[in-house]
Amino acid sequence: MESLDDRPSAPNAERPVEESPDGGKVSRIASHTQGLFADLREWIDLRVDLAILEMEERLDAFKNDLALGLTVAVFAFFGAFFSLTTVALGVGWLLGHPFWGFLAVSVALILIIVTLRVTKPALMPPSNLFESLRGERAASDEGPSSRPASAAVDEADGAEAQASAPDAKA
Repeated sequence: MESLDDRPSAPNAERPVEESPDGGKVSRIASHTQGLFADLREWIDLRVDLAILEMEERLDAFKNDLALGLTVAVFAFFGAFFSLTTVALGVGWLLGHPFWGFLAVSVALILIIVTLRVTKPALMPPSNLFESLRGERAASDEGPSSRPASAAVDEADGAEAQASAPDAKA
């Protein structure tokens, strides 16, 4: 019986001579399978390399952000320190003695700290990551079993109580 691959496309067309490996179809399938595994192994190696490179990029970006943040924090600290010293000296000059200026700036900073501690304002908005993830999961899980497990236990206990009640009357 002639298979589709054995028939020529045109009635009088000549088929090109293909060199097949020794052993016939089985060895050809084996060599193709080995090639497939080699390609798959190479693809997996490339994916692992890509994951490593992406992790290195993230780590380098994090280290760079951390170094930049520390540098900005140090300069901001010294800038704030010298600004407060300047304000304290200016207020002290207006009041007649530097001590009063430093005292006034210290009291103002303490009042700011106490106000922040008492009011506890939300300086950063909440991320709501848990709610967003849970909402996506709840939307995908909507179906016949969208009730909590405790409800199923309560129903089972109720059914057992009803089943035992007729036995008690008999």
